[in-house]
Amino acid sequence: MKLRTKLAMLATGVLVVPALAIVLTPSPASAHGWITSPPSRQDQCATKVVANCGDIQYEPQSVEAPKGARSCSGGGRFTVLDNESQGWKVTNISSTTTFTWKITAMHRTLTWDYYVDGALKQSFNANGAAPGATISHTLSGLPSGRHKILAIWNIFDTANAFYSCVDVNVGGTGGGTPPPPPPPPGGGGSCSAAWNASAAYTTNTVVSFGGHNWSAKWWTQGEQPGTTGEWGVWKDLGAC
Repeated sequence: MKLRTKLAMLATGVLVVPALAIVLTPSPASAHGWITSPPSRQDQCATKVVANCGDIQYEPQSVEAPKGARSCSGGGRFTVLDNESQGWKVTNISSTTTFTWKITAMHRTLTWDYYVDGALKQSFNANGAAPGATISHTLSGLPSGRHKILAIWNIFDTANAFYSCVDVNVGGTGGGTPPPPPPPPGGGGSCSAAWNASAAYTTNTVVSFGGHNWSAKWWTQGEQPGTTGEWGVWKDLGAC
């Protein structure tokens, strides 16, 4: 083989190898994880329980932002998750409840942190271990009433974390339906339509129950007036 031909073949090989390296280089993972139980805000978007969520409905696993944020979006592009007027459904839970993540990219983990209304409730140290396809944490001693729980998955070897918010109403561990509040002595104004456990109520809807009128502070279903506490969904409008 002539020298000129050998040099031409060598030059071609030099050019092909970098090109193959570019083609074969794996792209970074674009999927990560989110809370599915109780359903988080992004899970409600993905399952179409809540509408008009934008792109988050297609990628609930991608709420990634730098560590240290305390918002549902983490300060990232999915700002709809921070909108308290979006119509998020509130899940009734007990004071001890297990939260489950669905994991689609098993990043090594620093900690899993859970905040209740902005205050750190519990932290689970993973010591750099990678999770499986799902991972669960049980929170105990949750305060009664309506709360927003922010769960943060802090990645071990990057500056980022993943964020997931869950709207809950903590009703305690006791079973059964609590009795209605006793009717007040005397009476007041006219009573609105009676509360129905199977009906869904939107913000500012007024119902009557136990001799009182009650106004809904946000969307609710199955939450009995008089049992959700001062910070719960129902505002007592007084005797009727």
